[in-house]
Amino acid sequence: MKIKSRIIGTGYIGGKSVGMLLARKILQHDNQRNWDENLEHHDSFYVGSDVYFSYLIHNGWWKLFMEQKTDDGYYRCGAELHDKLLHGEFSEDTKTELKKMLDYYGQYPIIVRSSSLLEDSFGNAFAGKYDSFFCVNQGSPEQRYQDLESAIRQVFSSAMSQDALTYRKQRGLDKKEEQMALLIMRVSGSYRGKYYFPELAGVGVSHNTFVWDKEMDPTAGMLRLVLGMGTRAVDRVEGDYPRIVALDYPLKKPYAGFDDARRFAQRDVDLLNITDNALQTISLLQLNREIDDIPMEKYAVRDYETMQLMEQRSNNRQDAWLLNFDQLLSETPFSTMMQQILKTLEKAYDYPIDIEFTVNMVDEQPKINIVQCRPLQTQGHDKRVNLPENVNDSELFLSTKSNFMGGNISHKLNWLIWVEPEEYVKLSTSAKHDIARLIGRINKRVCDRKDNQTLLMGPGRWGTSTPELGVPIRFAEISNITALCEVAFTTGGLMPELSFGSHFFQDLVEADIFYLALFPEKKGIRFDKEWLDQQRNSLEGILPSYSKYKRVVKVVKLEQPLQLMSDIISQRLICLYKHDD
Repeated sequence: MKIKSRIIGTGYIGGKSVGMLLARKILQHDNQRNWDENLEHHDSFYVGSDVYFSYLIHNGWWKLFMEQKTDDGYYRCGAELHDKLLHGEFSEDTKTELKKMLDYYGQYPIIVRSSSLLEDSFGNAFAGKYDSFFCVNQGSPEQRYQDLESAIRQVFSSAMSQDALTYRKQRGLDKKEEQMALLIMRVSGSYRGKYYFPELAGVGVSHNTFVWDKEMDPTAGMLRLVLGMGTRAVDRVEGDYPRIVALDYPLKKPYAGFDDARRFAQRDVDLLNITDNALQTISLLQLNREIDDIPMEKYAVRDYETMQLMEQRSNNRQDAWLLNFDQLLSETPFSTMMQQILKTLEKAYDYPIDIEFTVNMVDEQPKINIVQCRPLQTQGHDKRVNLPENVNDSELFLSTKSNFMGGNISHKLNWLIWVEPEEYVKLSTSAKHDIARLIGRINKRVCDRKDNQTLLMGPGRWGTSTPELGVPIRFAEISNITALCEVAFTTGGLMPELSFGSHFFQDLVEADIFYLALFPEKKGIRFDKEWLDQQRNSLEGILPSYSKYKRVVKVVKLEQPLQLMSDIISQRLICLYKHDD
């Protein structure tokens, strides 16, 4: 398909579009396999980057846009532009071309995706910084066009969001020319009743730094796999977990036992509701009540305990499924196929890569749609860190096996920030948001990667949008942290999510922030909470206006630095009270 015939406006098509097209071209020229049999054709249009500039000029915002490029106006004018971009008018020429595109798609669902000039490049993935929006694309032509315009405005506006501006500044890109092109794609999937969605979707990386077994090979790659829309694979979704697949041992899981399998499973499905004209989340139970043509036997096992409980409560027997994808991974060529795709692209890039994909089964064969491909940031794998053997517990603040991401590291920590789980769960929702803002202030006031390396520890999921599951910080509020630790607090229902491959993980990697999930109640885990409780809290001296939260947040200036060390080969991590100078 010629790109020229699908461009709306003029200018560049942006990084996301280029990555998607390049990945497809690489696979189509693979001499080892004919991928045409298993690749789903994409159906895309490209809104050129000049349309973004035209939109600014047409609405009289060019002077403000120029002022935003100054040091003084970078954030101030950026915030003003962020609001204005949501309410502008498009030129008549742009409207005409967009309407022609909608006529082509008819009422098939589409997605409007950011594809900026700087996006998805080496070292700067912009993962989750710019927005994408689904248009279910139902209703009258006028309604469908209004929805499309609204989605485009929101993507344009995301170029000036606080997170995007902070990201560009941190990466030294604040002086670079950034234009927002768009990739508009027909959503991969099929109609099932009143719903539309792909059978499977996920994220794949060609280099897996989250290996939880010493037999695993990081170079084999990894998947985050979900049923339905891929939104649940790229984001940390509340109360839900994708299936993590190490492609050299696809049936191994980073947990043991059926209870853990149930706890760390996908419970809800994202899909497009054609009747309601909206992206919707429904439970797997509800989906199976309404739709009977999903081959659940390939993707799940029956959860007889849940079925029995439901029958006892309602006298109504219904199948309950536990998604594990074991049959898909063991009895079909899917995992081998995905590994071959990742390795083929990695070889062509001469660099580890990261893809987003959907899968639809056609005549028992997987049809794979590569919707995104970009270089994957990795760190800490080119050196071996020799951890001391036979260390006494009296020398250890922390010790664990696996459940960390960030490679081989050795950091001398000068500060420790601790959010007390028992106190945090007592707070109101607004107070929990206050804690996130407090962490952001400490991040700016205290933390420094070079002179004041800091370990941030707290219950559940950092960066969650649901304060009941963890501290709802924005990434800009932990940008100077050296290491981040999510601590399981089972009494309060606060659990970490090992989110390798998600947008959150990409942020941590690009910022070179080490990640650790700590499960203190598990056998063999060392966490010296008694020592931590004895440390002096410096919060009042640093931020006296937040003294009312001194029982919740402890800021420790370490008189004797802690030494945080990890080795991905042995899958060991320790944090020592004593260190070698």
